Amino acid sequence: MSIPPLITFQEDFLSGKLISKEYVHFSEIDCPELDVWIGRVVRSISLEFLHEILFTILSELLVNGCKANGKRVFFKEQGLNLWDEKDYARGIPMYKDEFGHNRKRVFLALDHSEYKITLSTIFKEDYIEFKVKNNAKILPEEKNRILKRVQASGKYKNINDAYRESVDNEESSGLGIVLIHILLRNSGISNQFFQLVTTEDSTEVIIRIPKQLIPKESQTNIKNLLVREVNSLPPLPPQIQKLIFIAKKKDVDWHEISAQVEKDPAITAEILKIANSPLFGSHTPIISVLEGVKRIGLRNLESIFLTLGAKKVLNSRYAKQVLVWTHSFKTSMYARFLIEDRKKHLKLLEPAVISALLHDLGRMVLLSLDLSQVNQIRVLRSDDNNEISEWVEEYTLGTTHSEIGYLMSEKWNFPEEILDVIRYHHKPWQCKSRNNILCQIIYLADILANIGRGKGNYFTVEPEVLEYFEITTEKEFRDMQERFKIQFEEHREEYQNLLI
Repeated sequence: MSIPPLITFQEDFLSGKLISKEYVHFSEIDCPELDVWIGRVVRSISLEFLHEILFTILSELLVNGCKANGKRVFFKEQGLNLWDEKDYARGIPMYKDEFGHNRKRVFLALDHSEYKITLSTIFKEDYIEFKVKNNAKILPEEKNRILKRVQASGKYKNINDAYRESVDNEESSGLGIVLIHILLRNSGISNQFFQLVTTEDSTEVIIRIPKQLIPKESQTNIKNLLVREVNSLPPLPPQIQKLIFIAKKKDVDWHEISAQVEKDPAITAEILKIANSPLFGSHTPIISVLEGVKRIGLRNLESIFLTLGAKKVLNSRYAKQVLVWTHSFKTSMYARFLIEDRKKHLKLLEPAVISALLHDLGRMVLLSLDLSQVNQIRVLRSDDNNEISEWVEEYTLGTTHSEIGYLMSEKWNFPEEILDVIRYHHKPWQCKSRNNILCQIIYLADILANIGRGKGNYFTVEPEVLEYFEITTEKEFRDMQERFKIQFEEHREEYQNLLI
């Protein structure tokens, strides 16, 4: 006899076409398959910041469904009628004891039952919908308990409050439904996100995630505010513009450009600092501008001058630029490590190192604006309490730091490769130019550099990018990240003052 799958995953995208279907046992609910599946869904519509929250919510719903099905199998094994009030009252304490002491056996029994759970998602015009469907009819007692939990969840601000006043003292603590509501409510999602649908042969919980948290009119106003902010940025300093012009000349020589650099003591100091930094590898320290520009290379000087110009403008204008430059340097170093580690695209080493320095320019604007007028939302689970999650912030604003950075870099006439990196470093698959590989390098380096801040993991990376860089297992990914972390720590003192 064939055994039906306990849980199936389904993806139904805008086309309505079934993309994939996978089988997973309950013992594997906290598993790579679910994490990868959620990652694919949220990346497709730029809701990456909800990855961990949705994983927690959907795992909870799957566990609850399996517990309900386990109860049905257990009652049948004991010869009890689930729908008989006396049998139910007698059997529940027995099931609680069995579930508490022999949970694995309970779920193994499910593998040989007719019960299964389907987790699916479909994309609507204004929201994304997740459905957890159980092919078992819900009991009146179960339905009442769920509705009571939903109603009670409104009075709790966090899970600790709910824990202190347990909603249910019969079959479980009842915190699962409460947790779902707290997580979504604290992510700025209105109370219309939860629906329970029951029929004669199924029970379905529907979670709806809106694609926009604030009205389109408000988003338009905020976007206009940001565009005005970018348009108000001054041009790059005249001396920087002159250096960029010289660097672009076909017949420029080292002496001409070094002589021009030396006319500005501040730029001279910056060039020497960058030339001696780990961005360009480990070298014998140099003290002359001529040797400094030679080490940087004519090909890279335009981008370095652009970086110095952006630094001068932004550092004088925005208060939180230290956060961005610190991360940008780290991403730059990780890009170097990635290329050297994989031994792929060594010719892109220096363009990757430099473009990574500039990939997050747009975040300076977003992090520094007064957003008190916006209904800001925060991810409940955050390892960085000093900084609003950019994913949450951008979901609220209806724009992204990549879009803002792209506008800034266009204004300052950045070269095409840096424009593409700024625009596509979170979505390299959207880059259709020759800079696609460069965008992939920065994308992966950015994630690896962010892991220490609790952002991203192996399962949040686009699988095609992992495949391209021949990273086939989570262990391999973690080992790589640990190697890069050790390498980077060797340069911690150098990066702290490089662009600040």
